Amino acid sequence: MIESTPDQAERSIDGPSTENWFRRLWRFVRRANSRLIWLIVAIGLILRFTIQDRFHPWAIVYYVTPIASLPIWLVLAYLLWGRSRDPKIRRSSHILRRVNLIAIVGFAVWAFCAENVEKAKTPSSSDVRIIYWNTANASWGVDRLAAQLIEWDAPVIGLIEANSYYPATLKEWQNQLPEYQVVPAHFGGLIAVKGTVKKQISHDLLPSSHCEQFDLVVGDDEFTLLLVDISAQLSLSRKQPLQDLATLAEKLNDRPLIILGDFNTPDESVHLPPLGNHCRNIFRENGTGYAATWPMPLPVLALDQVWVNERVNASKCEHLWSLFSDHRPVISSVTFKKPFEQVIP
Repeated sequence: MIESTPDQAERSIDGPSTENWFRRLWRFVRRANSRLIWLIVAIGLILRFTIQDRFHPWAIVYYVTPIASLPIWLVLAYLLWGRSRDPKIRRSSHILRRVNLIAIVGFAVWAFCAENVEKAKTPSSSDVRIIYWNTANASWGVDRLAAQLIEWDAPVIGLIEANSYYPATLKEWQNQLPEYQVVPAHFGGLIAVKGTVKKQISHDLLPSSHCEQFDLVVGDDEFTLLLVDISAQLSLSRKQPLQDLATLAEKLNDRPLIILGDFNTPDESVHLPPLGNHCRNIFRENGTGYAATWPMPLPVLALDQVWVNERVNASKCEHLWSLFSDHRPVISSVTFKKPFEQVIP
């Protein structure tokens, strides 16, 4: 009796393909999408080590392939590729899937090392706590958001997408935060302060981006806060609005300055160094935890940022977790260098 080898048994079981046209089409679509994902990841890596987001429309690929997203993209490509029933291509398919798995692990380690920061200092009793949060148009309700903000207990709160341009919503914020002076921004954001707003000035960062300037007094401290909302439109370059913001920061460099908001730009963007000439991203300098803030519950981009100038010291910056928005809240502890010349009229 002649025994069949395992390879012969496998071939006899496989036999000719009996897949119908729909299954073959579905497999083609799945694998075409896998190849597209691999191509996007490859282009994203090339951009990361060359021009980054310097030019549109290549910047779009750069924005959709942050380091933290690469393992997710490749897991999706792995699942879409699936297994092959054709013995002629099974071996190459198996090798491809194995390489994909190795890349997933490699990118996951890279993301962990790049996106986890442990540089915070212990805040002192004199530190001023500042909360920034994009509240996603208050879709979970002002009452829930306000209760969470009160629990975090900070004298300065800056919110983006708070729907403050609606009188009823603004009044609700004021009712829910009775210990604060609540002042709306012209683009729907607001600040809430246990102190005094001395002056408010609106700035447009063209195209389609906004900034609100608040000159504040909180206790014995006097400083300027800029609440920023950079346009999220992928078709628009971030270069001009971020350059305008850097120019404004330079003009306000004669007083303690805090800039917070939704930059809709990863914090390693080539368009941020002009702002870095006068200010510092305090999470990268004194942060703790995972850097990415959007989108919840699996954030991959550090869009929500806090910057300060040389007249402000930061001891700690932390990105918190909440399901009440697709953005993570940011809480910072800062002090102001003294003495300094009071220049805010």
